[in-house]
Amino acid sequence: MWLSRSPRTFRTLVHLRPFSQAAAAAVAPWDPTEAPLEYLEGFPRPDPKYNETILAIPRSSSGKNIAAKERKVGRVPSIVFEQANGQEGGNKRLISVQAKQIRKLVDHLGRSFFLSRLFELEVRSELGAGDIIEKVRVLPRKLHLHSGTDAPLNVTFIRAPSSALLKIDVPLVFRGEDASPGLRKARGLL
Repeated sequence: MWLSRSPRTFRTLVHLRPFSQAAAAAVAPWDPTEAPLEYLEGFPRPDPKYNETILAIPRSSSGKNIAAKERKVGRVPSIVFEQANGQEGGNKRLISVQAKQIRKLVDHLGRSFFLSRLFELEVRSELGAGDIIEKVRVLPRKLHLHSGTDAPLNVTFIRAPSSALLKIDVPLVFRGEDASPGLRKARGLL
């Protein structure tokens, strides 16, 4: 007689009967405090010179004239979307960030690494020494650069709860391209 398995069988087996220490270790949750982070050569590393906290001030209005005035004084008009589930809906808040700081981060990290990294965003009453209104973790979603000067025109940030699932573009870096005979013959990746 053939017995069909219920969908819960695998879950039950995993929790009740690990077959070896290796299987038990695979089932056990990973603790990030056990192993220190190792950074690979050629990839951007956290650097105290490039502050990971983006300073911002709130804006009250939007439009192309307001954005032009913001850029003229050295700020980039930005928006923070607050999404409850990470995908849709939510509130938007208008802010301005320092153009110099965004340009420095993009130059150091590269555009793709900038758009896939979490940053602390400090919203202050004034950029210089104002009191902190709010401090949140945000993910840059879009970055528009000037086509001629590569100056940042605007940045869109997303703020979502830590339990939300977000779709982001992860930068891929291929190592050893110059040593591979197949890549040399094909003159690049296929």
